[in-house]
Amino acid sequence: MKKAVKTFFALAAISLALCSCSDSGSSGSDGDSGTENRVLDLRIQNGGVARWIEKEVSGTYEAETDLVKVTAESDGMHFTIKNPATLAGSDEKYKEGCNWIGVYRLENIGGEEIQTTLAVVDKSPFEPGHWNNETWIEQEPAKEINFVYPLCEAGEQYKFKVQIEPQRGLDENGIENPVDRDHGYFHYLTLTAKGGIGDIDYSNLKNGEWVFASYSDNKATVWIENVIPPQDSVVKNVGTYIDIFYGNKEWISGETDWYCLYENPSAVEKNVSFELKSDFGLQSIQNYSNTFFAQYSFTFEVPDCPQVSQWRTVTLESDLVSLN
Repeated sequence: MKKAVKTFFALAAISLALCSCSDSGSSGSDGDSGTENRVLDLRIQNGGVARWIEKEVSGTYEAETDLVKVTAESDGMHFTIKNPATLAGSDEKYKEGCNWIGVYRLENIGGEEIQTTLAVVDKSPFEPGHWNNETWIEQEPAKEINFVYPLCEAGEQYKFKVQIEPQRGLDENGIENPVDRDHGYFHYLTLTAKGGIGDIDYSNLKNGEWVFASYSDNKATVWIENVIPPQDSVVKNVGTYIDIFYGNKEWISGETDWYCLYENPSAVEKNVSFELKSDFGLQSIQNYSNTFFAQYSFTFEVPDCPQVSQWRTVTLESDLVSLN
């Protein structure tokens, strides 16, 4: 299950292509010689730079599709996500709930639209029941989920992608089926904020690489440089989230795939090492491409927003690392 979920998350993150955003290699070098090293400041803050502007009617404070409604209020963006099972002609796959509900911020950085902050929405209200100490407890699936997206600044325009996947189900061997992307939802909504607690400024992404990786004696080391993580004064439980993938970043089936996850949800770690010893994983790396790469992000929680099970900063990606 974890492997398939992480693989799909990786596919959703392809659009980041952060390496291509670098204009002169690592920050503060080459073209920036003689200037101070730049940093990627992931702290939530007010008074940041003006961000991406949609070519739409200005001053709109509400956006709505048949599945998602967003309204700007003084405390942030108020989201209502309807249960896809309640829509007319809904697919049978949604009667058992959703596999994934993610709300991504889309920003234009360095001339490229990329996914930045991610809110992973708790999908359990749409499920018909849950297990409690080996006892199945039925529930009436909710018709909608409501929550506030507070990472906003008054007067700025925001574009969101709401991604909803149907329940995957199990095959005859009890293994989860692949994600049925033909029945998934991708809804894009743009509106202007009235207020919030502040936002993360990703404008420096184009100025250099931030995540690095190396390999020695079956051990991968992943670290970040010149990156300031979110701070506990505004959010809480800031943690570290690192995915390792084997392959060449082409995302061809069988050639690039998820290998393992390092997660510490309660601590910021800028330098992490862990073994690449799994027989399947290490053999996969060596058989297909003999390379791997890392994707690094910080996780955090926002007080008074229990409907979002996890927030993540933008996913930063390392270069390919050889096992030779």
